[in-house]
Amino acid sequence: MADNESDDLLSHSLCTIKPIEQESFTDQDLRNHLESVNDTTWARDTKLQDQWRDEYITAPDQFLELWDGRDDGAHKNATYEVYEITGSGEQKCIPVAKHKENGEDSQQSLSVKSVWDTLKEVNKNGEAVGRIIILQEVPPLVLGAVHMTLKKHFDMDELLQHLIYKDGNNGMTKAYMDRSTESTPLRQRTFFFVFKYYTVVNENKCTPAPWQSHDRRPADRKCPDHVDIAECSSILALSLGGDPIKRYRAKVKKRDTKDHVVFDTSAPWQLLSIQCFPDDEHTMRTSEGLKRPFCNGPFAFLDSLALEYHDAVTRYSQINDEVTKLITPPSDFMFNSELRDGLLFEDEDFSYSRRYFWAYNTLGVINVGIDSMISAYQETFTNDFWKGKLVKLWAHPDPDSSDGEAYAKCMGVLRHELDREVNNLEKVREKNKKTQDEIASLRDQLFSGSSVKESRRAIEQGDNIKILTVVSMLFLPLTFVTSVFGITTLEISVDDWRFSVTLITVCIPFFMVIFALQTRWGMKKAKKWGNKIEGYTSGLFGKPPSTNAWQTTGDYGKLRDHSSRANGNEDLGERRGDRKRPGLKDKRTYSVSSSKLSAGSVAKRGGSRHGLLPQHQIRGGGPRTMMERMGGFCALMINMNRWNLFRWWRNKGKIEDPAASDEARIEQV
Repeated sequence: MADNESDDLLSHSLCTIKPIEQESFTDQDLRNHLESVNDTTWARDTKLQDQWRDEYITAPDQFLELWDGRDDGAHKNATYEVYEITGSGEQKCIPVAKHKENGEDSQQSLSVKSVWDTLKEVNKNGEAVGRIIILQEVPPLVLGAVHMTLKKHFDMDELLQHLIYKDGNNGMTKAYMDRSTESTPLRQRTFFFVFKYYTVVNENKCTPAPWQSHDRRPADRKCPDHVDIAECSSILALSLGGDPIKRYRAKVKKRDTKDHVVFDTSAPWQLLSIQCFPDDEHTMRTSEGLKRPFCNGPFAFLDSLALEYHDAVTRYSQINDEVTKLITPPSDFMFNSELRDGLLFEDEDFSYSRRYFWAYNTLGVINVGIDSMISAYQETFTNDFWKGKLVKLWAHPDPDSSDGEAYAKCMGVLRHELDREVNNLEKVREKNKKTQDEIASLRDQLFSGSSVKESRRAIEQGDNIKILTVVSMLFLPLTFVTSVFGITTLEISVDDWRFSVTLITVCIPFFMVIFALQTRWGMKKAKKWGNKIEGYTSGLFGKPPSTNAWQTTGDYGKLRDHSSRANGNEDLGERRGDRKRPGLKDKRTYSVSSSKLSAGSVAKRGGSRHGLLPQHQIRGGGPRTMMERMGGFCALMINMNRWNLFRWWRNKGKIEDPAASDEARIEQV
């Protein structure tokens, strides 16, 4: 980092000067604390309860050394970092590593004993104004140690609940930065981000924690092309010390008024980062990054937040690369026909359908997580925040002054880094959408090819069934003739000519009919003769043939324009010259004359030809009245056969009181 940039970061008055509180803990304090939290929910789910019992019962005074001697594969890649930031001298606001003083290691490999020796002494020389603790894939005993040493500065139960469980965060990234109205002072002074997303894991390197979602099947039961993805989570929290500098009342959710508490931006601070990434990929602070001065706690928090977003971009990009590799066919498919057929047609295990379904929906879940991560940043850090005008979150006392502008310039450096990482997240999201489109295209091609293949198979089966049917029909006349001549009561000699003659006269015409029906000409002739037979039988029974209502002839087949006569007085039969039935004008006379008829005479006189009841005996009126009252229903019913329409009205009609008032009936119509 250039010297002029370092000067810009320290050119405002909000640099922390007051040191953090000095603290010291003993091994007995740790034992007592582990016993007190042994029955908590997070202690059970992180296996702290079991591990503490094993080590403590075996050797109460040497349980940390016993832990270091264990070969625990779940935490073999755990690391940690501890820094203290001084407030004066040549190294002002520069992080000083404390983890190297206890158990020097080039990889900062975690040793429970060395971690405890580092955590138990806080601001030993009395010059530190801030402290940074970073734990990566730590074992449960270290979580218990951190829980004890930081319980005065953070609500550790709240942080560990968000780290381990999905309650409150719904398994997605969420910002808990508006804390001015919290119920306890401990929560009012703390601000944190909870990160929940996914990463590609390799069980040979690292094993996910018991409380992290992942595919728990053994390796021998997974597909060779399986992409192993696990849930990863982290907590980034900041605690500001000292007393509140401002209290005010303001409305919350329009109606409720609550007390707001604001802490000093330049107060002594402690930063905690707990990372549970089961991929053995951790972003360690480089020597260049350690040269950046951390002027106050909010600046250190935002700097660490940019690293968290950078890690998320890296892991999300890796997932996209693995999914793309999974769905992309090898280059040999251009030359290998068997490989092309395998990609185009589904196999018996539905391998490609399963693969595309998993890949498409996995990217959808990833995009939901990216959206939550982007929303957490954009909704929290608004323009007013970067200008130092957001009162409830690290505001400057006078943002419009020259010192306020210097503070805004200092924060602008971090804003640029965070905006860059958020833009990279948006690019990954768009990349995922494009990959989803490719998957959808491959899936549609697979379904299309498989559908064509299944259709051809169905056609082949239909042809086979057709052949089988034809063959079976050839044996029908033979079976009939042989069954007749096989009757035991008939005495037929061997040289009887009747069997052969009957066999020929029955089978030959039957075979000819079957052959004719297999051709289009035969089917047309069969339909033509079928219509003639239907017309003949309909005439015998007094029922008109069932023909198309739009192409019929005679009394029932003439089409009429109902819409033009919807409000007129003409009846359906008035436009025909064959027979006139009374319209709306004649309804009164017809109803009076018809009221004297009995049900039997009505059936003979009014329904002998059309099967109709008089209009005053049909609920709602006759067909014409119904068409007038229902309007558009007529346009639908005109497509029906006339005979079916009138027969429907005959069946649905009910006899009403013939002595009812004719005026009332006309009014009803």
